[in-house]
Amino acid sequence: MKKGIHPKLNTITVNCACGYKFETHTTLNKLVVEICSNCHPFYTGQERFIDTEGRIDKFNRKRDLAQANAASKKSEKSLPTETQYKPTLKDIFNQTSTN
Repeated sequence: MKKGIHPKLNTITVNCACGYKFETHTTLNKLVVEICSNCHPFYTGQERFIDTEGRIDKFNRKRDLAQANAASKKSEKSLPTETQYKPTLKDIFNQTSTN
C-alpha cells in the first residue's frame, strides 16, 4: 500500500435510535442509525409499521397541495376576452371580403 493516500480506519460505536450500540470499523468518526438488526422487523420476526420520516404524511401534504393548485388553476382559466383574442389571417381575410 502507498503511504498517505488511504483514509484512517477507526473503530467506532454505532448508536441506533432504539438504544442498541455495537462496534464496527469505518472511516467515519461517528455513526447514528435509525434502524438496526436489533430492531428491524426482518431480523426480529415482529411485524410493525416503520415510518421514520413521516413519509405518508409528507405524501399526503404534497397530494393535497397539488390538488389545491390544480383546482385554483382550473378556476383561473376562462374564456378569452376580446383583448386576449388575436385574429388569424383567415379571419382578417374573411372580414375584408365580406365588406
